[in-house]
Amino acid sequence: MKRTSAQSDNDEQLEQEGKGKDRQFVTALARGLQILRCFTRAQPALRASELARMTGLPQPTVWRLCYTLIQEGYLVHVDGGEKLRPNYPVLALGYAAIAGAPIAELARPEMEELANRYQGAVTLGVRDGMHIIYLARSQRSDILIRNADVGSRVPLVSAPIAWGYIAGLDPEGRKGVLAEFSRSREARWPELQPKLKKALVDYEKLGYVVSKGILHEQINAVAVPVFAEDGSVAMSLSCGGLAPMFPDKRLAAIGKDLKALADRLSSAIKSTH
Repeated sequence: MKRTSAQSDNDEQLEQEGKGKDRQFVTALARGLQILRCFTRAQPALRASELARMTGLPQPTVWRLCYTLIQEGYLVHVDGGEKLRPNYPVLALGYAAIAGAPIAELARPEMEELANRYQGAVTLGVRDGMHIIYLARSQRSDILIRNADVGSRVPLVSAPIAWGYIAGLDPEGRKGVLAEFSRSREARWPELQPKLKKALVDYEKLGYVVSKGILHEQINAVAVPVFAEDGSVAMSLSCGGLAPMFPDKRLAAIGKDLKALADRLSSAIKSTH
């Protein structure tokens, strides 16, 4: 695939812009990671044109990045070469990251106990751009959202666990996230904005965030942030289940239990990081 001089100049200009921000920042590497983040459980295979649209990168740049990722084994062609999907080395990296997170192992026994007590799903997650990625999950209800295993990614704008993360941010951090939502052109943002703001007000009074029918119309949930030693939000916890089984009284009890677990995990983060 031949590249025009204009395409080369454009890539070089973008590279220089990245260097201008931070001399240690490798723009090409960041763009390659952008490409990999586009693939999800819901979208396991994508065309180069779709990757260009999702990342906002010039299509020639996307082609070059994909070619490199294919050569290194991180992407493979599928559907007769029309689409790309992540290959096994990406999966290996994911498992390595999860295995290298001791906090998930520490949390799992108490998460399982809460899941058994309330017959719901308890999840521990960490932010990944505009998503939360699941580090650990214990589920005891047979009628919950499927395809929500460890490694799954849920949207920062609507997932209960994500609202728990946002609740723990300082005012500037929250302001930045809300601005990102406005710029993202997320279709549901106008509807979700007042609900998220109310949830954040409730958090200041209760210490936990309540989500009713937000991510899924039949699911109610509670979420809390998990803080690191410096006061920043390291992770977030949520517990949810079918709305009829999770009325306000039960959500309040879960909120207190999640807060207690988050406090214990915060102490563990200090000793394991």
